[in-house]
Amino acid sequence: MNNTMFIARSLVLYPGLFEENRQEMSDEIIIPSYHLNKIMENFDDNEMLYLDITNTDTNMNALVTIGSSHSYDKNMIFVPQWILDIIGCTGTCDSVIKLKKADIDEMPAATKISIKPLDPIAFELDILACFEKAFMNLHSIREGITIPIPVPELGKDYIMFAHIEKVEPAGVSRIVKGEVDVEFINDFKEDITPSAPTSTPEGASPTLDSIVPHPMSIPLTPVTPFIQPSNEERRQAVRESWLKRSQNTVAQQ
Repeated sequence: MNNTMFIARSLVLYPGLFEENRQEMSDEIIIPSYHLNKIMENFDDNEMLYLDITNTDTNMNALVTIGSSHSYDKNMIFVPQWILDIIGCTGTCDSVIKLKKADIDEMPAATKISIKPLDPIAFELDILACFEKAFMNLHSIREGITIPIPVPELGKDYIMFAHIEKVEPAGVSRIVKGEVDVEFINDFKEDITPSAPTSTPEGASPTLDSIVPHPMSIPLTPVTPFIQPSNEERRQAVRESWLKRSQNTVAQQ
C-alpha cells in the first residue's frame, strides 16, 4: 500500500455524526469511499484494518483503524480529536496527513496497562465502568499518552483526563477481546478514607467486553465527603496538574 495523503478534520465535524453516536475514545477514522476499496486490497479477509496516521508537518504518528467510509470529499478524512492532538494536528489543521497500512506482525496484545487519572473525581466514581466504556472502542494502546475519558453522570460534556503510564509487554500493544490486567495509580490518596473493599458476590464475574481489571492495584473505597467543585474549578485543577507535570519533566532533563 503506497502512502496516501489527506487533509484531516475532527470527527465532531463529520456531517453524518449524531450527538448520541459520538465515541470520544474511539480510534476509528472515517475515510473517503473513493479510496476504501484500494486500501482494502492490502488486507486479508477478517484482518483488523490497522493504519499508521502521520502528520507530515510534525512527523508525529498514531495507530488507528478504519471505521467506515464517506462520500463528501475524496481528499478528507475524519479523525477523533484526541488522535489529532497526539499527532499535533489541532485547531484548523491543514497539515498533509499520510495513511499507510500498519505493520502489526510484531505487535503483541496488551497484557497489563498502568493508568494514572489526573482528576480526583476518578476515585469517587465507578472507575472501572468509566474506563471499560472508553476502552471498548480502542484497538490499540500506547504508553506515554494522555486520554480523555467522558464521565456522563457528571454531564454530557464532562471530560476527565488520564495518563497511560505503562503498557506491557510493549509500549504500543494491540487491545484484543480478552483479559487485561489494569493498575490504577492514585496520586490523590490523601483525599481517601480507607475502608474494607467490597467483596464480589460468589459466582459473579468481573469480565468486561474488551478489558478486565484483574487484579486491581488499589481498592475502590469511598472518599471523605466534600463540597463538589464547579466544572471550571476542576478544569483549573487539571490545567495545574499539567503545568506541574511539564515543569517536572523539564527539571529532569
